[in-house]
Amino acid sequence: MINPEVQGTEWETRVDDLEDDILLMPSPAPELEVGTPAVGAQIAIAWNRPPHRYRVRTEMVGTIGERWRLRILGEPEPVTRRTFFRGGGGEAALLRHEEDTQWQVASVHDISEAALRCAVDELQFVEGDPIHARVTLGDGHFEVSGTVLLTREADKPTEETAEVVILYTLSESQAQQVRRYLLEWQLAERRRASADDD
Repeated sequence: MINPEVQGTEWETRVDDLEDDILLMPSPAPELEVGTPAVGAQIAIAWNRPPHRYRVRTEMVGTIGERWRLRILGEPEPVTRRTFFRGGGGEAALLRHEEDTQWQVASVHDISEAALRCAVDELQFVEGDPIHARVTLGDGHFEVSGTVLLTREADKPTEETAEVVILYTLSESQAQQVRRYLLEWQLAERRRASADDD
């Protein structure tokens, strides 16, 4: 999966075809409200290949039906994700392999706009696995596809859980939902700490 960015909007899509330096991908869904760029307009495309994220510049060549033709400009470069605030803990989550229908119950250790770290009773994933996650945040939830960045077995036999870290790219509405939740969580933590000091 790849993440094009146009006019400040980033979304997840796929590569339909790649020949020489020409990439063919589906046009963005209408609800994204992303207009078709002019020929020659530059478009950044990013993707995850754990443990790194890469980006390459492309330019619009034209369209074929409901697909965009983009010319790749230069070589892919590793990029550093900006640091996202992490917080939360204890929220319910469900995880499953991309092609699996069975969800595995998990418990969130912490969450950010870019990643989810959670505990599972049985480790069913390996690094690089495509994965779906459904996370409960207060009265709402979001569902996202991502990639397993790393896994860790329990350090001690007495520990019942293993750890899974997932990287993903959220839609802007999902990112706003996570930011709101973490702000509320942070305020609640401060109030709790203040009450404990009293």
